[in-house]
Amino acid sequence: MKPKNYIFPIIIILLIVSSFYLTLLRYQNQNLLPEKYNFLKTGNILNNAFFLLLLIFSFLNLFSKARYPLKTILYFLILSIIIVGDLFFSGLSYDKDVKVVTSGIFLFLASLMLISLITTYFTKSRKIHLFRDIVYTLLIGIIGFVINVIQIYSFKDDYDYITSSNITADAGVILGAAVWGGNRPSPVFRERINKGFELYEKKIVPRLVLTGGGYGGELAEAEVAKNELIRYGINENHLIVEKESFSTIEQIFFVRDILYNRYKWNRIIIISDGFHLFRSRELCRFNNMNVLTVSTDTPLTTESTLNFCIKESIAVLFFWFFGIG
Repeated sequence: MKPKNYIFPIIIILLIVSSFYLTLLRYQNQNLLPEKYNFLKTGNILNNAFFLLLLIFSFLNLFSKARYPLKTILYFLILSIIIVGDLFFSGLSYDKDVKVVTSGIFLFLASLMLISLITTYFTKSRKIHLFRDIVYTLLIGIIGFVINVIQIYSFKDDYDYITSSNITADAGVILGAAVWGGNRPSPVFRERINKGFELYEKKIVPRLVLTGGGYGGELAEAEVAKNELIRYGINENHLIVEKESFSTIEQIFFVRDILYNRYKWNRIIIISDGFHLFRSRELCRFNNMNVLTVSTDTPLTTESTLNFCIKESIAVLFFWFFGIG
């Protein structure tokens, strides 16, 4: 029996295990049960499409009548074992930095394996050309990354739709930002507060959710926002304060678990900077919240906006595949 005929089935099984475990990790990292799985979520669509391609070209190589060098077959076997091991290691870790590193390794190795499966199938010698495959992987990765950056850069919020269609929501959620000395909101944070106040004044939302923790001796971001909005004249009873979170995903979890699901809300409006809204919307949608977005009026240079979009593109990619917020 040829090595290919019994090693490639093992590779296929390992890929299937990887696909299911990656899905489990994505939901685990979002504190969601697998029963909440929805084929139409962006991350699930990307995961399924990616592994479908891996399986298609694994089967094509398996049933190919060409002779495969043993080195080629062992290359795919070792790569698939490393991929599965990397995923399981990521799942065992509670450290976000470790999860990010192992997730990055997985993305590169799994993409490299797909490229290698494709190029091997169409190469007469069936030999692995590792350097070529790495270059192809990096080029395709860069192209995909640039497309994602453009998508985030050109993202348009829902403000015009909300105001022209008289849309209302159960609450406006102001995502936290930096606090300056003297417990003053930074210019970026102040613009978020101002936009939230505008939506409240126009009766688009009956309440505002203020999110964000604090560092050292300073007030929490949410407390600073609360003080500003009370000074603007908003009734304190219309302000919901969350002051323990230190990341966007923690703020979304709070809204989901403590407010949206508990009180059966129908819609929320996320208020943040334009570059931040695409990922925030994706987080909310994955967590089954009906969301609209409103951007602040913070003036940013093209260079600053592009820099933020690059960071957000990386973050949303890790969220789509791994559920890391």
